[in-house]
Amino acid sequence: MKKVIAGGIFLFCGVILYLGIYIPASKISSTLGGWSTPPGRLGTALSETGGTMPLIYAVIMMAAGACLLLWGCFLDDILRKKDRNQVEASQQSSIPN
Repeated sequence: MKKVIAGGIFLFCGVILYLGIYIPASKISSTLGGWSTPPGRLGTALSETGGTMPLIYAVIMMAAGACLLLWGCFLDDILRKKDRNQVEASQQSSIPN
């Protein structure tokens, strides 16, 4: 349960950080006079506002949050199924033929 809560918090904070960087950069990109082709208009706006590294941190936080969330949700189910299979196997081996 702790992993699910931590994953949800990381995911939520990553989304908020991403939006907090992306929205102002997109507003600035519409007013740019010139930009270079490889990073493009949005990449140039991100580099001018200093949002490149926070954007990377936001993506890392979202990925870590999603991983923690999935790990916390499905690990308990996998362990329960494993325990149930072990109990069934021990019950079948104890039944005389």
